[in-house]
Amino acid sequence: MCIRARFSCTGRLPENAAPTHEPAPLFPHYADGIHIPCNIAPLNFTLPDTVKKAIIGITSSSARKVFSVKQKVSIPITFWKELLAAAREGKQDTIRLEIALRGASGNYTSYPPLRWIVCPEPIDPYLSYRLVQPTAGAYKVLELRQRCLENFEESVLISNQEMGGNCFNCHTYDQGNADRMMIHLRKPSEGSLFFENGNVQKIRLPETQKALAHLPDSLRMPLHFVYAAWHPQGQYIAFCTNILGITGYAAHRQYLNLLDSASNILLYHPEKRGISLPTALWTADYEETWPAWSPDGKWLYFCRAPKTSPDTVARYPEWGERVKHIHFDLCRIAFDAPTGTFADSVQVVLASEPGKSYSVPRLHPDGKHLLLCRSLFNSVPYHAEGDLVLLDLKNPQDAFSGGNPADILNSAESESWHEWSGNGAWVVFGSKRQDGHYTLPYIAYFNGEQFEKPFVLPQKSPRFYQTNLRAFNLPTFVRNASPVTPRLAAQGKESPALPIDLL
Repeated sequence: MCIRARFSCTGRLPENAAPTHEPAPLFPHYADGIHIPCNIAPLNFTLPDTVKKAIIGITSSSARKVFSVKQKVSIPITFWKELLAAAREGKQDTIRLEIALRGASGNYTSYPPLRWIVCPEPIDPYLSYRLVQPTAGAYKVLELRQRCLENFEESVLISNQEMGGNCFNCHTYDQGNADRMMIHLRKPSEGSLFFENGNVQKIRLPETQKALAHLPDSLRMPLHFVYAAWHPQGQYIAFCTNILGITGYAAHRQYLNLLDSASNILLYHPEKRGISLPTALWTADYEETWPAWSPDGKWLYFCRAPKTSPDTVARYPEWGERVKHIHFDLCRIAFDAPTGTFADSVQVVLASEPGKSYSVPRLHPDGKHLLLCRSLFNSVPYHAEGDLVLLDLKNPQDAFSGGNPADILNSAESESWHEWSGNGAWVVFGSKRQDGHYTLPYIAYFNGEQFEKPFVLPQKSPRFYQTNLRAFNLPTFVRNASPVTPRLAAQGKESPALPIDLL
């Protein structure tokens, strides 16, 4: 254990420490004033290698200790739970950190105290994410992992090392229920895995030429399950099916982009194992992507852009240039759950414009707010200009009049891949703010109107983020432990695919 007590609970920091106004040099930077859940794991951190000794005082309304350490600070989980006790009983509390450091000179320096606000609203107990190496060999080792947020237990759910090197994308849960999940397998062995209560089925969409033979050529496109959204009642899944192109850039701030060169939205009926193609979402005039249901299930939100005109293709034959001129609106369409049908018309909620293209809409559980990505162009917010924006759905056009509540979540690098917790008090999102390359999961508190400062996912090793070389892709809150194992997923991948019919 890296931290050890040298003083009693009434111990004090060195009285001869010279005060400074500089912030304490913690890494990760768990800033003063961050709000943390009452059931989060300890916020372990490390100090600079130049530190020879550190005295750390940690206090809440229910516990206090003073510790002597060197550089790595691993807070004992039993003591941490004592610190959080009052908040777990429903009372907001504050953890106060007093830090004095001794360097090579032998003198102590004391830093301004840090205050971590402990909120009584709990966070969902689990987080799942893909771990990806963001290089040319990104998919040589690809894993879906599950992490318990209340401690540091982590397990591998799916590994492509047991699946013949398959790329798999976008794990999607039924309202945060780990007992119902889907993933899509990219080549080889394209298809999708449907996990339910510890069992797995492999399903495959029909061939385009057979299933869509009755449609004109302009409405035929390959059928895939890509970005998905489970209906709140669980009997439908909205998917976009798209053709992705990849283009690269010389500078890291726009070093990778994906282009939805063809994209529409279909509806999957798990009970019937069939799909339907909504007329208003399967069009020749628009690219439709990123489906997301309202909490009451009466609306499907999505992003839409006009099909690229032949003139634009001729003017910008290279994808890397053409993609800069594609902008997606935020839209919605009414849905009738009993009949499984959509309205005939689409409503534009927030129109795009040059420099403002929208993607990844996520509805707050209250149905009044929506968090989405805003980028300079395109529908996949990888480049550094991607930011999060909160909409009040009563007045979505006011999102840019003055400051936006999500501004506090953003940095000079990319922010994206966000999800709300089940109670709506927390949001998790991916950010490249640490180094511009590796996406890491950050968590922030939402009080119904405003966000608080985000903090990075705590890790057991205080130096984890100094040595980590993998990106956390699509962090997703889950309310229970998953029964999925790498072996179960491999068995599903090797099993015969069950056909899906066009309804």
